[in-house]
Amino acid sequence: MIRLKRYTLCLFFILTNFLIIDTALAETLEAAWTISIANDHSLKAIEHSREAARFEVSAAKGARLPKLNLYTGYTYLSDEPAAYFAGSDFVTADDAFLTYHAKISVPLYTHFRITNGIEAAESNLEAVNFQKKVLTQNIKLQVAEAYIRVLLSQQKGEVAESHVKSLSAIADDIQNRYDQGMVAINDLLAAKVSLADAKQKQLNARNLLDTAKAAYNRILVRSLDAPVEIESLEFTAPVDSVEALTKQAIETRAELGALSKQIEALEKNAAAQKAVTGPQLFLSGGTEYTENSHQVHEDLWSANLSLSWDIFDGNISRHKSSAILNHAGSVREKRMDFESMIRLQVRNSWLKMQESRQRIKVAEDALKQADENLNVSRNRYQEGVGTNTDVLNAESLRINSRVNYETAYYDFGLAIMRLKRATGEI
Repeated sequence: MIRLKRYTLCLFFILTNFLIIDTALAETLEAAWTISIANDHSLKAIEHSREAARFEVSAAKGARLPKLNLYTGYTYLSDEPAAYFAGSDFVTADDAFLTYHAKISVPLYTHFRITNGIEAAESNLEAVNFQKKVLTQNIKLQVAEAYIRVLLSQQKGEVAESHVKSLSAIADDIQNRYDQGMVAINDLLAAKVSLADAKQKQLNARNLLDTAKAAYNRILVRSLDAPVEIESLEFTAPVDSVEALTKQAIETRAELGALSKQIEALEKNAAAQKAVTGPQLFLSGGTEYTENSHQVHEDLWSANLSLSWDIFDGNISRHKSSAILNHAGSVREKRMDFESMIRLQVRNSWLKMQESRQRIKVAEDALKQADENLNVSRNRYQEGVGTNTDVLNAESLRINSRVNYETAYYDFGLAIMRLKRATGEI
């Protein structure tokens, strides 16, 4: 008795471990998202764009910092420089001399050229951040769609297997009746033909499942033949109205944020370009050494406050600024068009979700009726009242109802995922 209890406990422990291992191997949708985001090449590419935008911000801010310039050189002249004075000439410099200088300059006022340049670079960085978010959301939707297709393909495979088992049982029953001389050969042939057709559909379902798994692995940047074990999903539909969901989408969609930041960057660039013709105030200073045996002070220090103002540059800066502003206007029109497209996406996804929800209810009722119809048809056939054709037709209706239900259920899930993408939730 004690040994039996020990064996029972060991068996329970082993089965529990198998269940834990099997559960651990099953991949969740969140895990799939993490894997895909970590491995996707397009995300890695846009990360380089983000780094480039960060460096552009640093470069723009660097325009405010002091500039230090060091220079040195050695000069050879054909003759010593000389000058006339009081009817005679005298040498003013050597024919070979060393020169070096160290100068520092800092902008004091640039008519907001530097400020606008910095703000333009920062807006461009924020636009790239939004673009990365858009790409991440698109990848998550693609993964979710592939994930759901695998689940649907698995269910269709189970339905096809159920169809084969059911028709095999029917064919065996008819074979027994035929052997006893109770039915005609036509009933047996019809059952075997239906069974062969069901096996063909089962093979096709297996092929579709393998294809769905390969597509899923490709999105996760894995080997196409890698094993796929995923958890089932439960879908919860949003309860908000389509108007509230549309408002949420307009407020949160990263695409609109990216376009808005692009417009800001272009407008700031236009202002920076126009500021080139404004007054520019600089402070500079440093030391300069020129080797000259004829000069009293070879080493000189200097300080300089300079103001420059390009009053007219042939309208080059103004025209360049106008060109950039027109680019901004083009992006603004694209944003307005995309906003209307988002409204349409939300409405279409919401309507598809409602349609799929209603299809599920219809399919559930049809599935119950199909199961009952099959039982009735088989009983009538057993009693010699119904025909074999009635049984086969009832089985086909049952399978079609089951496929319709599974398709409606996962179409419902796809519609929810697409609605969440349209509202910016994923």
